Amino acid sequence: METFLQDLRHASRSLRKSPGFALVAVLALALGIGGNTAVFSVVNGVLLRPPPFEAPEQLVDVSNDFAKAKRFGLSSSVVEYREYRDLTRAFSSVAAFTDDDMTLTGVDTPQHLRVLEATASFLPTLGVTPSLGRNFTEEEETPGRDRVVLLTHQTWRTYFSQDPGVLGRTLQLDGVPYTVVGVLPRGVVYPAGMDLYRPFAPSPDLAGEEKRETRFLDVMARMKPGVTLESARKDLARVSAELAESHPKYASSQRTIGVASLEDEVVGDVKGTLWLLLGAVGFVLLVACSSVANLLLARAASREREVSIRAALGAGRWRLMAQFLTESLVLSVVGGGLGLLLALWGTDALLALVGEGLPRAAEVRLDWRSLAFTMGVSLLSGVLFGLVPALQASRADLNAAMREGSRGTGGRRSGKLRSGLVVGQVALALVLLVGAGLFGKSLVALLSQDAGFDPEGVLTAQLSLPETTHGTAERQVAFQRQLLEKLQALPGVESVGLTNLLPLGRSMTSGFAIEGRTKGPDEIWPAVQFRTVSPDYLRALRVRLREGRMLESTDGPGAAWAVVINQRFAELYWPQGNALGQRLRLNWPDAQWATVVGIVDDAREWALDKPMVPIAYYSLEQLGGTNLALAVRVKSGSPDSLRVAVEGALRSVDADVPLFGVAPLSRLVDDSIGTRRLSALLMGLFAGTALLLAALGLAGVIGYSVAQRTREMGIRMALGAARGDVLALVLRQGMGLAGLGVAVGLGLSLALAHLLRALLYGVTAYDPWTFVGVAALLSGVALLATWLPARRATRVDPIIALRAE
Repeated sequence: METFLQDLRHASRSLRKSPGFALVAVLALALGIGGNTAVFSVVNGVLLRPPPFEAPEQLVDVSNDFAKAKRFGLSSSVVEYREYRDLTRAFSSVAAFTDDDMTLTGVDTPQHLRVLEATASFLPTLGVTPSLGRNFTEEEETPGRDRVVLLTHQTWRTYFSQDPGVLGRTLQLDGVPYTVVGVLPRGVVYPAGMDLYRPFAPSPDLAGEEKRETRFLDVMARMKPGVTLESARKDLARVSAELAESHPKYASSQRTIGVASLEDEVVGDVKGTLWLLLGAVGFVLLVACSSVANLLLARAASREREVSIRAALGAGRWRLMAQFLTESLVLSVVGGGLGLLLALWGTDALLALVGEGLPRAAEVRLDWRSLAFTMGVSLLSGVLFGLVPALQASRADLNAAMREGSRGTGGRRSGKLRSGLVVGQVALALVLLVGAGLFGKSLVALLSQDAGFDPEGVLTAQLSLPETTHGTAERQVAFQRQLLEKLQALPGVESVGLTNLLPLGRSMTSGFAIEGRTKGPDEIWPAVQFRTVSPDYLRALRVRLREGRMLESTDGPGAAWAVVINQRFAELYWPQGNALGQRLRLNWPDAQWATVVGIVDDAREWALDKPMVPIAYYSLEQLGGTNLALAVRVKSGSPDSLRVAVEGALRSVDADVPLFGVAPLSRLVDDSIGTRRLSALLMGLFAGTALLLAALGLAGVIGYSVAQRTREMGIRMALGAARGDVLALVLRQGMGLAGLGVAVGLGLSLALAHLLRALLYGVTAYDPWTFVGVAALLSGVALLATWLPARRATRVDPIIALRAE
């Protein structure tokens, strides 16, 4: 320990004597370590930290699979949920759930709450027990007996100050009294964003065979101990086969039952992106370590006389190595500390950039795992970039070093090592630049995609109507008309619309029938996405009418049902162009036959990066609904300027209806591609950092080489060499290293490009223009980095150079 402390004091004094070197090394390491820690914190929160459920690896998502029909939306019906529950052998428990919006009244200001309607088996399937009170019972899965709720810990803390006496308290939800029977443990919120849980109590008519295609439930299950995903799939295949034998309609649908890890379903497409970003920022750390190693090699070469004197005084090789490793560890620890500060800011910045598109975002934080990761990366980096310089310095030739004096001989001995490190830096920088280029082109392609609607200048908001005051169709229609009239009269408003779902959010799908047409034995119709809208909603979004007419105020209660479909729907089922006047009916409660009165352009209601799907727009007044969303288009200026006026208009209509989720539609579009934007931005940031470090490394190696060859340059020019010849000599050396790095980097990029295929949109992983453009960019930067020290070499005065030697 005494020896280590002595080495530590010596390292600190040595680094204080070279503040410029120490500052550059610490900053390079801080960038690498801080970036790794920030990205690891996100990966840890989203992917690595186990959810607060018992044996989460046994939890699976169960859904319909219509692979042949390429169906969008794989929810299940009540009938299908009960089949999963009763017929499977692989599961110890099965649960179903769906979400809803409710309004908490009886408080100073009505509050919107997200509510999960779940079966009594929901919490046992998750393996969760309420921290206070009890779970639902099966008897409470009955309409009229379902007036009980469980609070999340956050709701308990926010609205009830963690009062243990909340049990038995009555809450007014949508004007209906509900009794609090339990509180969930801290951190248990599934799905994300829920405030309350209440029993799922389906009406009896949803249990009939005729409602098999009324799909709105999510289903999860817990596999029995020892059961694997593969064996669960086989068991569900058996259930599908049995149902096909007993239900001809089931057989004709060619439906199968899919099962997937619940964790994979929660994480979704983000998993591959996060692992890729962690690998990319790891490359940045390698480049940073290479840069610091190069600095240490140059520093070790200049200290060979010092090392030789210490060796002559009896210091052994291991003693010298320990001294140099101590210096590198001091640098890495200081760099790690600064990197941790950068990570604190960087983690928040990452979450802000990704918006609401990151699953489990609430669980992302710098915890003990992140701190342990930072410490481990810091120590590993110190060993990684310090070992080679320590070995090189400990092999000092005593006689040669003493004979050469302070100039040293390390430049010749370590030149190949430093050149090799520069080649590696350039190669890794090129790999990151290729990734950044592909992600950037992918984002540009996505942003240039025609969404089918104009998000600029539109303010959106959501509201939930209490069932007690707006439970009938007449009351809902009266509220909608009064609110639309108030909003349309506001100064600066161009048009106003109401809908059940805004674009790029949740989807609502249903099976459907076309009048006079039956499915063939092998024919499958994809489920249609449907929206309920007020007459001016599509005009507010500037969705273009192609044929027929839009929905009008005459398409209200008592009138024959009307529907507007998108072009994709018309092309799929009426390719001859005779869709207008046809009639279709959703497999949805109380749905009637509706006449197609108009065809509009395809709007990407589901996602910008997904294929166009059939969409049907029904009259909100005819299909009804209490969960609504507003779209208010302004004539000019920012839509945010209408926020206060919209809230006031709603209060003047009904002060008990809360307005929530107020945001410009353009922000919703941005949030929908938050993960892709984050990928492109971070890859660009990582690539830019690596490019800068590689350029500095190349400039440093060439500059050190020029300094070591000052005498040679002087002799060359004294013998008649032109300054252009010296410039070309140095440029050949630098560009040779850069060219080798580019070649290696292109090979690595081609080998790794296949990992990006699933993460790109509108561009191939082997896009030639990206590879050529990146190689040209890196070569240009390398030329500039080499030209600067080469230019200094041409200014060497031969007489001064020879006299200095």
